[in-house]
Amino acid sequence: MSMQHIAQIMDNFDFITLPEMEAEMLMRRFDYKFKFPIGNLPDILKNVSRDYKVLDINNIRLHKYESLYFDTDDFLLYTQHHRILRKRYKIRFRRYADSGITFFEIKTKTNKEFIIKERIKQKFIDPVLNDETGGFIFDKTNMNQDIFTPKLWVYYSRMTLVNRKDEERITIDLNPVMKIEGRNQTVAFPSLVIGEVKQRKYFRSPFVAEMRKNHIPKVSISKYCVGISCLQEGVKKNRFNYNLSTLNNNYHE
Repeated sequence: MSMQHIAQIMDNFDFITLPEMEAEMLMRRFDYKFKFPIGNLPDILKNVSRDYKVLDINNIRLHKYESLYFDTDDFLLYTQHHRILRKRYKIRFRRYADSGITFFEIKTKTNKEFIIKERIKQKFIDPVLNDETGGFIFDKTNMNQDIFTPKLWVYYSRMTLVNRKDEERITIDLNPVMKIEGRNQTVAFPSLVIGEVKQRKYFRSPFVAEMRKNHIPKVSISKYCVGISCLQEGVKKNRFNYNLSTLNNNYHE
């Protein structure tokens, strides 16, 4: 499936600008995810094109993202996710490669399954935490910056759909590539699409209806956890084994 073909389908969407979308960023929300082969994407996009607008920045609708995730030496944050703790964190830099804009972000999943994403703008991705980013970690997690080091780079392309009527965004991530910080170890899933539904409150979503029509179930999947599970020795991964088997058998390069 060529990116050119997908881009042509995206041209049929009405567009929304970044300032318009930022007015409803949904930094506090519920979310859930779906994974499916890229071959399914064209029909899915065609079928929801009347329900959503696509984010357009300088005539670009498929945007390149770079993220650098931080964790402790014993992978505390990864382990929180593996143990399915009700409250858990992700700590990362995220760079929007097409615009060069960079944020340092902390994503918290609360014990009520609510997502809170908080961020501060930065000039670039810095593998070394400074007073500002370290203080931000302490303010939001009560953990000291000294225990965190960079662990994993994640690269992918993303399109963002915004519901025309309701408070909902859909992010559709393509071709994720993960790389261990400081090493040449990488893993890529060129056939994988991860669709994430983000809502202020639960309601009937046209995108979710399309997932059900195609018999695509909700999944728990984290690009960070997938990358660490595949590339880092010595971490627990038994809870992720089914997901990893599916990814390796159907989407792996």
